[in-house]
Amino acid sequence: MCLTRYLLVRFYGALNFSLRTLVHYRVLVAFGKPFDYFLMEEPWRVYEVLEKALGRHNVKLVVNILTDWLRKNGCNMTQDQILRYLTAREAWV
Repeated sequence: MCLTRYLLVRFYGALNFSLRTLVHYRVLVAFGKPFDYFLMEEPWRVYEVLEKALGRHNVKLVVNILTDWLRKNGCNMTQDQILRYLTAREAWV
């Protein structure tokens, strides 16, 4: 698969400053660690982290944005494949 930790970090960096700031501080408050930590060290928890920090509806929007961004950057994955990577540790092994 083409989804990597570094591609997740690039996606996060490509978000507009306001959204990135919101995600950073909401995740920091909820988990005591910045969102970057989860992108690099525990990417299989990204969905869980965003859901707790932003709510179920908003995490679905972020996943849609990620799916479109990946497609524009040459990584054609279905949303189901992306969700597996963002929720299952074994997807990263």
